[in-house]
Amino acid sequence: MKVYYDLHIHSVLSPCADVLMTPNNLLNMAMLKGLNLISITDHNSLKQYPILMELSKSYDFVLVPGVEITTQEGIHCLVYFKTIDDAYQFEAVLDHHRQPLQTYAEAAVCDIEDNVIRTYSTISSEPLRMTFDELCQRLHPYDHLLFLAHLDRKQPASLLVYTDSRLNGIELMDITNEDFITTYHLKQYRLLSSSDAHDLMQILEKGDHNVLDLPNVSIESFFKEFSHE
Repeated sequence: MKVYYDLHIHSVLSPCADVLMTPNNLLNMAMLKGLNLISITDHNSLKQYPILMELSKSYDFVLVPGVEITTQEGIHCLVYFKTIDDAYQFEAVLDHHRQPLQTYAEAAVCDIEDNVIRTYSTISSEPLRMTFDELCQRLHPYDHLLFLAHLDRKQPASLLVYTDSRLNGIELMDITNEDFITTYHLKQYRLLSSSDAHDLMQILEKGDHNVLDLPNVSIESFFKEFSHE
């Protein structure tokens, strides 16, 4: 069946996101856009997920626990977890490797009514104190998928590892860019194209470039499609 997705969306837990990117607003917009499979992938943190998972029970689409991680080298990665318990456990790993830097804007965690209940001045898109190799090692105990994020942006660091066998796929902002795909020999890799939405209108509508052919709408089907096994 056709499964329409957007697997790279930021909430107010990412300080660079618009203030309207609250949990209820995000999920409502995903429903209005006709999506079946989504992931909220905030920068270097999964702290918004307890509320997101609770709210998602009221919607027909499937929410995949995910996060966008920036490694010490400046490599941007999308990590998806098969279970929310694994995601919660990995948040402790991220806390341990976060830079002790205070940013100009604070990351916000909302309650079930979108009220800000907690802020963090050290959560941002700044690189973690963790290399790409260390990230792969840390992820090994967890059932996960690992993608390079928006490889077709100017990201020389990410291009250094785009052939790494530990990757499950690559995200492109423009999956129709045949020149880029040919130049970097990407046709042999599994590709996704998501929005990297930082405001509500950027969330993708269902279309020809953000659709997967899966047996059903589930995290299990998504993982089976991209797993190396």
